[in-house]
Amino acid sequence: MVDNTMVLVHFYRAAVVHADVWRRRLDATTNWAVVTAAAVVTFAFGEAQAPHFVLLMALLFTLFFLVMESRRYQIYHVWELLIRDLHQYLVRPALLQSSDTDQEAIEAGLAQIARDLGSTLPRISLLEAAGLRIRRNYGPLFTILLLAWLLKLWLYPRPTYETEEFVARAVVGVVPGAAVLVAMGVFFALCVIAALGAPSEHIVDWAADVSPARKLVGRRGRPKE
Repeated sequence: MVDNTMVLVHFYRAAVVHADVWRRRLDATTNWAVVTAAAVVTFAFGEAQAPHFVLLMALLFTLFFLVMESRRYQIYHVWELLIRDLHQYLVRPALLQSSDTDQEAIEAGLAQIARDLGSTLPRISLLEAAGLRIRRNYGPLFTILLLAWLLKLWLYPRPTYETEEFVARAVVGVVPGAAVLVAMGVFFALCVIAALGAPSEHIVDWAADVSPARKLVGRRGRPKE
């Protein structure tokens, strides 16, 4: 006869370990992105002859790390949800020790956990995961690289206060400077949209809070009292 108590104890411990492992993998990817960005910025401003597009290359590397970290976050999110469900349907009722708990809801929740064990599909899309990581870590990194790139365009080979010359300096190969600036603007606009549209990591009544975009829309549309 299987001891269900011991099964649950070991299962909970394994879930926490898996979540911790994937959390550390997220931190490792962020560290790689930070070190790469810092090294390229240092090189770009340490060498006067360094072209400005090395900072754009750093931006591409950081974007690659973002995609990698978003995929890792999808797996971490599976274990995070599992632990949250265990807290809701197992730990909470045990701590309350009250007859007021909804036994039917608890049994249904535990049954759903058992069914979810047969699936490894992510519970969050790659775009939503990317938005979460942008809001948490990669937004500041992208902003630093953007400001460093603009500063590089402005300072080298000498400070300029003419818009035409500034735009001309942004040229990359056969791509005109205006097109590069527009592409950067579109990229950062998409990052902001993804960050605001991604779900919140805050939990309210055992459910994820609404995204920042929904909060902004809700506040604007709320009638005045």
